Amino acid sequence: MQLTGKNLRRGGGILILILILFVLNIALPYFITPDAEPKSGFEVEVISEELGAATCLHWVDTNWLLVCDNEDDAITMYRLTNNTTSDKRELVSGFQQPQGVLYDDTTHRLFVSDRGRLTRFDLNGSSPAEWQAENRTVLIDGVPAGNHQTNAINMASNGSLIWHSGSTCNICDESDNRNAALLSVDPENGTHHIIATGVRNSYDGVLIPDLGYVFTDNGRDWEGERFPYEELNLLEIDGFYGWPQDTPDTPIPSGSLPPVATFTPHSSANGIALRPASSSLPGAEYTVYVTTYGSWNAAIPTGSELIRVDLIADPDSAQGWRAETSVVVDELPGALGIDFHPNGDLYVAQHSSGRLLRISGQNI
Repeated sequence: MQLTGKNLRRGGGILILILILFVLNIALPYFITPDAEPKSGFEVEVISEELGAATCLHWVDTNWLLVCDNEDDAITMYRLTNNTTSDKRELVSGFQQPQGVLYDDTTHRLFVSDRGRLTRFDLNGSSPAEWQAENRTVLIDGVPAGNHQTNAINMASNGSLIWHSGSTCNICDESDNRNAALLSVDPENGTHHIIATGVRNSYDGVLIPDLGYVFTDNGRDWEGERFPYEELNLLEIDGFYGWPQDTPDTPIPSGSLPPVATFTPHSSANGIALRPASSSLPGAEYTVYVTTYGSWNAAIPTGSELIRVDLIADPDSAQGWRAETSVVVDELPGALGIDFHPNGDLYVAQHSSGRLLRISGQNI
């Protein structure tokens, strides 16, 4: 077929239109924030619209909330007063895209994960309102960062820390085996070792008594709309979780551990929180709630949801557990940080809009 100038212009116009739609798919969540759409039995309240680019939440008591703020590259604190946030104060700054924070109430220490670095602080002060972060100690530095970076930091049952370290790429052989992994870290001196591999970009995890440590993981891009599913995995020490050997033809490579739950491909499963017994939200002993940020790598947008995951003992499953999932809130673009308040209400931060939402159960 002979290509004419008219055909070329038409083809160029189609490419430009595709490019515009692609850019809009990425950018719209940052300019348009729809109202969340809870399913029957759930209630959503906007507590604040000034949280900044929050990537993590951590309640330290009934009044004070710690936030990883990527706008100010700081850890900030907010007091919950009359159903809104007040008394914002910067606890400590000097980070590069902080993604995880952990307060250890036993040692009165703060741990912060930012881009390739894990830092510890001593907190002085008799109450959160008076806290001062002192004795900045870099435990680990120099973990490579690229497409992804180091993310959440959580406490393990043995007193060590579990640090989530993302891959530097979409698909590659990492030059540093600390990437695409979970790391166990000694909180005293930073000595660390790998406890899980093949984990492309695990954002967060949570320890469930009598079950184990479960964690989110996000798969590769550019493999079509239906592959791969985002995952919820159960930690098995020295386990291999598939990346980068997984392909559409072999989604669970030989020798790898399958997920206990899956989420829509490219939806970006991130924050996770264990439902406490005090919560009005439905669930049981082994129920977690997961945020999905939403994806730019899908023609039809995916994610932007809050998902309930019920973990169920199943001797026929690879690790003895399977899961049932259900979407409980739609229209949550940029949903990322998540944590339960001590009273059982669930709080979610929308990174793209600065909103802090409270999700509770309705009496129906």
